[in-house]
Amino acid sequence: MESSRTYVLKKPPRGFTLVEMLVVLAIIVIVTGIAINGQSSFNKTVILTDTAYTLAFSIREAQSLGLSSRLFNGIQNAAYGVHFSNATTITNYTLFADTNPASPGSSQGGVCPGHTVSSGPEAKPGNCTYDVPTEAVRTSTFNRGFKISKFCGFDTALNATRCSGTNLDSLDIVYLRPNTQSIITGKRSGAPMALENATIYVASPDGGTERCVSVSKVGQVSVGVCP
Repeated sequence: MESSRTYVLKKPPRGFTLVEMLVVLAIIVIVTGIAINGQSSFNKTVILTDTAYTLAFSIREAQSLGLSSRLFNGIQNAAYGVHFSNATTITNYTLFADTNPASPGSSQGGVCPGHTVSSGPEAKPGNCTYDVPTEAVRTSTFNRGFKISKFCGFDTALNATRCSGTNLDSLDIVYLRPNTQSIITGKRSGAPMALENATIYVASPDGGTERCVSVSKVGQVSVGVCP
C-alpha cells in the first residue's frame, strides 16, 4: 500500500526589480540631502554665534584694558575702545587706545566724561572716539563671509534709534578708568553724539540669519537673537 505524498513547489527567490531599486535609491538621496543641509545650517548657526561672541570678547578686552590703564605708545591713562565704521559691507572693526589728542582736558562736546582734568595723575588724553590710525591696537576681520550688517544706538537727544546706513556714520564703545560703564559715542557728518546703548548686528554670509551683540551704558555686554 502506497502512502500519499504531498509535494510543495517552491518559488524561485525573487530579487528587487529595477523600479524598486530606483525608488529606494531616490529615498536614500533625499534623506541624505536633508541631513547634509540640516547639518550645514546648524554649522553656520554655530559659527555665526561664535563670531558674535568673538566680537563681544573684543569689547570686554577693551573694558579690561581701559580699567588697567595700559600704557600705549608712551601715553598713560588712555581709554580703550572698539570702533565701527559705516561702509557698504562692514567686515572688520578696530580695537583702539584713545590717545588723540594727546593733551588732556578735551571733553569732545560733552560726550567724553572724565576728560576735564588737564593735569595731574587723573589727567587723561583722548576724546572717546577713534580719530587717527596711530590709535589702532588691532583690526579684526571677519572671515567665511560673515559681516556686520549694521550697528545702532539710541540717541536720547533725538529720542530715537540711529543706525548705520541711515543716520549714523560710526560707533565707538569706550572704557575709561576707573569706571566700568560704557561710553558709547556715535558720529554723523563728523558731529559726535552720546548714545544710551549700542547694538551690533552680525550676519551670516547669505544674510538670512543674524546674532546681535548688545552693549548697555552700565557696561553689560550680551549676545543673543536679534529683535
